[in-house]
Formats: sequence, structure tokens, C-alpha cells
Amino acid sequence: MQTSYNLEEKLNRANRALQLLSASNRALLRARDESSLLHDICRIATEIGGYSLSWIGYKKQDATQSIRPVAYSGHEEGFLSAANMSWADCNRGRSAMSTAIRVGTTQLRPDILNDPQLSYWHEDAGKRNYRSAVALPLQVDGDIIGAIAIYAPEPNAFSDEDVKLLEELASDLSFGIETIRLRTAHEHANARIHRLAFFDTLTGLPNRNHLAGLLADSIAAAKQNNSQLALFLLDLDYIREINETYGHETGDWILVQVAQKLCGLVDDSALVARFGGDDFIIIHEQSTVHKVRNLAKHILAAIKQPFLFDARSFSISGSIGIAFYPDDADNPTDLLSRADLAMSKVKGAGGGYCLYKRDMSRLLSRKLELVQRLECALAEGNLHLYYQPKVELYAGMMVGAEALLRWQDPVLGWVSPAEFIPVAEGRGLMPQIGEWVLKTACQHIKLWKSKGLNCRGKIAVNVSAQQFGDPYFLERVARVLEETGVPPSNIELELTESSLMDDPERMSEIMQSLRGMGFSIAIDDFGTGYSSLAYLKRFPIDTLKIDQTFVKNMLDDNNDKAIISTILAIAKQMGLMTVAEGVETEEQRCALQELGCVLAQGYYFCRPEPLADFTEKRLNLTCLLPKDNAAKQTVMPAKGHAKGHAVSST
Repeated sequence: MQTSYNLEEKLNRANRALQLLSASNRALLRARDESSLLHDICRIATEIGGYSLSWIGYKKQDATQSIRPVAYSGHEEGFLSAANMSWADCNRGRSAMSTAIRVGTTQLRPDILNDPQLSYWHEDAGKRNYRSAVALPLQVDGDIIGAIAIYAPEPNAFSDEDVKLLEELASDLSFGIETIRLRTAHEHANARIHRLAFFDTLTGLPNRNHLAGLLADSIAAAKQNNSQLALFLLDLDYIREINETYGHETGDWILVQVAQKLCGLVDDSALVARFGGDDFIIIHEQSTVHKVRNLAKHILAAIKQPFLFDARSFSISGSIGIAFYPDDADNPTDLLSRADLAMSKVKGAGGGYCLYKRDMSRLLSRKLELVQRLECALAEGNLHLYYQPKVELYAGMMVGAEALLRWQDPVLGWVSPAEFIPVAEGRGLMPQIGEWVLKTACQHIKLWKSKGLNCRGKIAVNVSAQQFGDPYFLERVARVLEETGVPPSNIELELTESSLMDDPERMSEIMQSLRGMGFSIAIDDFGTGYSSLAYLKRFPIDTLKIDQTFVKNMLDDNNDKAIISTILAIAKQMGLMTVAEGVETEEQRCALQELGCVLAQGYYFCRPEPLADFTEKRLNLTCLLPKDNAAKQTVMPAKGHAKGHAVSST
């Protein structure tokens, strides 16, 4: 009979063990957050395992090295608050839980009430009938973060088979915690990247990228309701002067105050966005001319009130252009253009507000003039390539450069790329201009080689989304290679993130063809567009260029620094090179180097230079770091860098 009873008990224990492990695995699969997972595991241990108490404690890095209970189930009655356990090597650190955390191994206490090392807890354990215990450490990302402790009402309750089972449970729980934390960190990073793509980091308002969709939705709603919509474009005065005189911190603070005032002045039928720089947009639905005029007056009066910052008083003013749907335009692009025309007119008159009138054609004439002059620019030789070096952060060695398009018109003078590139895209000129840029860059490479000069890396050439839409794009590229004789291995083609999403299937085919020719491919301004990890896997990409907005704020914003670190980690795992853009200070260079970034470009090393200056001044230099900082470099690279890594990678 005794043998039969022992066999039956053994079978019951085995069945209970299987049920416990199965329920724990289901909890791990269903868990969406860490807290619910911990509580579910504790509940399963008591309800299915039949134990008196199960609890999980996390170690704290405080003065007493205390243990913080984070979940429990079972017969507790204040034990956890009274136990006052510590994972330090002291009297309060002799429990199974404490020792498991401290030494990182499973701890068994077969007879608590007769264990002299546990005398500190004999009274509490006796009241609650805790006779034996086992504690198992929880290891996450290589660190013991805590432990799970389980108590039974009888001594010697945990057999070797029970301990093995519970060790497996603790291992699964550790993996579950680590998985949830990684998933949560990834979700937070994605949310941050999404917010950076669609919301202004300074004011928190929708940014220019987001505005297009919001305006299209508002126009669609106005059309459905047969109502009128007004679009305000506010341009602030003196922000640039304030930035130059008192620093960008002051100007940024004023922009935040203006954003708050605008949000306070409008009602629920209006939406405020930051258009960029010192421009703001207000979309005012179901508006009338009377309402619009009153709102414009209130806005101008509000921003004229002095702004007090750092014991100084700053006064600004502004100009507002207003256009109506459907009277002035019936689509977002034209409506913005009309508001811009009205704003420019009133700004030229000294400020105030102005409603768009159909005879406002000055800016349209300017754009038309740009188009006419730009079409002649190629034939007349008025387009130029400037070069900005890419630099290895530690040694300061140039390891390539980016070719940047510039336009000097004999009539208009220097025209900003921000002005003529949209015009070129609007007129479909980018395929021809892009071909000229690639061909000219190849000719320059050929020139340098003939003179025995070495750029020590690839020349990056920007490719617009419109070029990829050109059915003859690959033919143009092949023709350039044939005419110049420059190997495509000397060229890196840079694309923006947004261009990848226009037609992913076609983009993938074209990029594969370019890769087959021998080009390497970089993604420019990474982190500000779609930032989808899917396209990193889908498209043949070699390099990620970290957008300068992250670099600009990384010293003061831990989120920007974390995003850079994440991008670097992703790139490393996927075998991609990274280049940080917009490096302007020694502090930024050092911070990027410490994070493991190898390559960068920016004004700190060199501004874009015309061909002659770049050829004469840069190609013969071995170090582009400022002399004072170059002299400070030690013989050994900074932590995380291998000597010569940048050169071999490039």
C-alpha cells in the first residue's frame, strides 16, 4: 500500500508540474506588459502548484541594497512589508530570495523554522506556516535583476524534480521579461521617430510633413459640408536677428511662447501647425471673412506683447497671409501658395495681415523667372558642384565627400537649392539635372585621378525621387559611366527615405539594378521620414546617414541620443555603415565617437567648397580636425574603435 501511495503521489506531482509549466508558458505568450506577466506567474505557482506563497522581488540600488516586492500571490498577510529583506551580505540577506539575488544561483531552504540562519524571520514564517522555500534568480540582459521565491507549508517540500521544473520556469520568465522590455523599448523608439517625422520637436505642433495630410482632410470636410475654410500663414519678424544676437535658445523660447499663444487664441474648429523656421499655419474651418479678420488682429496683437526671457524684453511682429477654400484654391498646394503670396505682399508692406487677391502675381512671376533661367542654366554652365568631406571621427581623415548642387545665375545671382530644387521638380527638370550632377562628379573624379590625387573614399551623389520616376533613369546612369569611364564603385548614390515609399516595388527593382552595376546606396536624413525597419531589409542599402536634427540636440536631449544609439546598433547588426550629418562642435564629435559612430560630416570639419578649393585644400590633407583638437588625439583610438577601421570599411 505504501508503494502504491508513493507512486500515486509521484504521478500527482508530475501532473501538477506539467500543468504549472504549461500554464506559465501560456502566460508568457499572452503577456503584453511586465507587471501582468509577473502577477500571472505568481498566481499560477500558488493556484496550480499548490504552494502557500509565491512572490517576485527586484533588487534596488539604494544604500541598504533592499529588495522591492513587485508581484505576489497566496497567503501573505503583510509578510513582504515586514520581511524587510536585503540582497546585501548581512543578517537580512540570508533568506533564499536575498541569497539568490546576491550570488545568482538557486537557493533552497528545506526547513525554515529549524534553520539558524533564518532566525530573523522565524516568528513571521511560523505565523504564516512557511516551512520550506526555494528562490530562483531572474537574469535579464546579463544582469540579475531579482528573483522569484516560492514557499510551501511543509518542510522538504521541494524535490530535485520540483527544483528543475522551477528553474525552467524562472528561465522562461527571465526571457519573457527581457522580451517585453525590448519590445517596449522598440515601441517607444518607433513612437519617438514617428513623432519626430510628423510633429515639431520644439513646439509639439504638427510639422510641415504632417500639414499636407491635415490640410487635405480639412478641405475634404469643407467640401462635404459645403463650407468655407481659411488658411493662415504667419511669418514672424526679428527671430533671425534674435538668434544671431542672443543665441538660438532665446529664439526657440520665443517660438514656443508664440505657439502657445496661437493655440490659446483659436477654438476647436481650428488647427495650429509649425510650417518651419519662424512660420506657423492655422487651418480655420467654417470661417467667414469677419471671423478671419478678427482672429488675424488678435494674433498680431498677441505676438506684439513683449516676451521676457533671461531678464530681457523682446518685441517681435509678424505678417499673416490668408487664403480661402474654395474661392482662392481647391487643393492644399495652391491654397498654401495663395496664402504665401498674400503673406509676402503684406510683409513687403511692413507687416500686418492680408487676404489673397487674384492679382497677386509677384511671387508667381519669380517662380516663372526661376524656371526660365533654370532651363538655361545647364547649357550656360551656371550650375556648379561643391564638395563637403566625410570624415573619420577619430583621426579626422577624409574618407569620401558629398557632391552638392549650387546655382549662380548671371541675372539672379546665387539661388538657394531650397528655392530652385522644388521649381526643378515642379517642371520635371530633375532627370536632366541629376544626370548632369552624376556626370560632373564622375568627371571630377577622373580629373583627380589624372593628377594623382586620392579622395580616399566614395563621392556621394544625391538622387531625387523624380529621377527614379524617370523611365530612362538607368539608361542615363549607364551612359554617364560609359562616357566618363569612372567605375561605379567610386560613387555612392544618396536617396531620401520618402522617395522609397512612392513605389516600393519599382524602387526595389531600380536599386537592385544600381547595385548590380556596382554602386553603393545610402539613405539620407535617416530617422525623419518613414524610418521603417522593413525597408532596411527589403532594399539593398549600404549606408545610413543620421539626420542632423538628432545630432544637433543629442547633447541636451537623451531621446535624440538614444535614437542615434539605436540607429548605430541597428546598422551594426545589419552590416550597414553610418554617417552622422551636421556635426558642428567638438562636443558632438566626441559624443558620436563614444557611441561608436565612425564617420561624419558637417561645418565642424569643413563647409561645402567649390571644385578648385576642395581639390587644392582638402585632397592633400591627412587630417580635417581643427589643429587644436587634432593635437589632442592620443595614439590609441577611443573606446569601441579599431585602429584603421574607417579606412578599411570605406
